[in-house]
Amino acid sequence: MKKIFSVLFTLCIVAQLTAQDIHLSQFFASDHLLNPAKIGDFDGDFRFTANYRNQWRQINGNPLNTYIVSFDKAFHYYSHEIDGGIMVARDEFTGFNVTTTKILLSGAYGYTTETGHNFRIGIQPGLVFRNSDISGQTFPSQWDYDQGEFLKDKPNNENSLNQSLTQFDLDMGIQWSKKFAKATPHVGIAVDHLNMPKDTYFNHYKERLRIRKVVHADLDYLLSEKLTLQPKLLWMWTAKANDMVVGTNVKYQLPNKTITNIWAGVYYRNGVARIADAAIPVVGLSIKKFDLGFSYDVNISTLSTDVQSRRGTFEVSLIYTGASLKPKIKTLPCDRY
Repeated sequence: MKKIFSVLFTLCIVAQLTAQDIHLSQFFASDHLLNPAKIGDFDGDFRFTANYRNQWRQINGNPLNTYIVSFDKAFHYYSHEIDGGIMVARDEFTGFNVTTTKILLSGAYGYTTETGHNFRIGIQPGLVFRNSDISGQTFPSQWDYDQGEFLKDKPNNENSLNQSLTQFDLDMGIQWSKKFAKATPHVGIAVDHLNMPKDTYFNHYKERLRIRKVVHADLDYLLSEKLTLQPKLLWMWTAKANDMVVGTNVKYQLPNKTITNIWAGVYYRNGVARIADAAIPVVGLSIKKFDLGFSYDVNISTLSTDVQSRRGTFEVSLIYTGASLKPKIKTLPCDRY
């Protein structure tokens, strides 16, 4: 039974690797990945972000590692804002020597009305590079019925199969936010892969990457001067596949000039009309201009009954935000007589 499970689990992963988008449990710690409209949506002039995720260590100890680095800068002009940024992301699945590298540029425009409503729109074009070492993989023509297994020394007869592909990708998004007395909500919608790029290593292809829709929302609610409640929601779907992460953080402001804030929370991942996937505890702190976050996905699906060891996913995020030169209080000079 364990062997059957291992084969099925491996096949599922291979299928996901060809079409899976890079995703994070700490989706709120990578705005470039979440929605291009959020580029520049921070209290500062520039921002550096780094994310690391380690998952799927169940497969012969070969994990899927995700690395993301990004930079964005905000340019303010009264009620208008023009922002730009770049993101470099890389997925490495050592089990099949499969790598995916994304280099995406981002641009966003924001406008704040006289009543305080902030509207943002963003666009994110870029290139995606995928590479796979097919020498270590097997194909249907390599199946030996007498021995009941795949033989790698047999020819695979795949003459039109490439080991790498390069594709152009395009994402777009919008967002609305407003600061009320104690609450500041953000609601956004993004659409990824608008151009539906090629989604196969074969020269002749019909399959294209489906458009992914993303809805996200969060709220900063001041419970007191030092305590803030931060519920968050992410919902993504492509065709009939969907993924939802929901939870909340609680942030506490410290009377300290070095460690200014600490926060903790818990999230839950599942999908509409499907079983529970994971519980995700998160913790973090702010050290001057740095925000550091840690999370661990605890598998609570039926998969956890078959994989008894190394079944969690570890993730860390680091954000540095440069000080803002935009004046927070506007004054008009008044002549004295």
